[in-house]
Amino acid sequence: MNPTTPFRVRVKFAKLESLRFIGHLDLQRLFERALSRTGLPLRYSQGFSPKIRLNIASALPLGFISCSEYLDFWLNTPVPDEDIDEALKGSLPQGIKVLELYEVSNKLPSLQESVLSSQFETAIPTIYAHCRLKDKLTDLFAQESIMVYRRKKTVDIKPMIEKLKLKTQNDSSVLFIQMSSTTQMNGRPDELLVLLGIDPADVLIERTNIIFSPDFQ
Repeated sequence: MNPTTPFRVRVKFAKLESLRFIGHLDLQRLFERALSRTGLPLRYSQGFSPKIRLNIASALPLGFISCSEYLDFWLNTPVPDEDIDEALKGSLPQGIKVLELYEVSNKLPSLQESVLSSQFETAIPTIYAHCRLKDKLTDLFAQESIMVYRRKKTVDIKPMIEKLKLKTQNDSSVLFIQMSSTTQMNGRPDELLVLLGIDPADVLIERTNIIFSPDFQ
């Protein structure tokens, strides 16, 4: 049993390029191992095989990097934020960078329930300079639906695309994409890149922001 009231700690972190091919489950295990090394009074789940109680806001697709990821974990007793920050930074690998850390109320909904959308940016390599991306974007959105094949079924991703902008300066182009990230409608920018004739393996996609509901904190 856990008779004491837990203290909920929220961490904003970056996932850097050296860990871009670490998947969501591996990332969770990475944090579990790192937290276990901190010596902090961690809260564990109930049951036959208790685990450190933590959750990550939204699964980042394999191969992506991010400067805006969020994690919640719980402590049995309060610890000053600066002490938690120091302990966690000393236990994490170089590919994870802690950006912010603070206590939040247990009354708030889970991170996953609060996520609405994700924003991504990717620089378009010069090898695609001839691809007429602006024209392709116009043609794509002129369609009534934008269909992709996902998990053995066809899905319309057009309702998932909230913002899309191609920013061009000199010889470089950056594609800004905002897509819904809810459990019901989870957009993937790599699927959109394929439809534009861009191989996702040729670019580095970064999640730059997660948009949460107003009750996020």
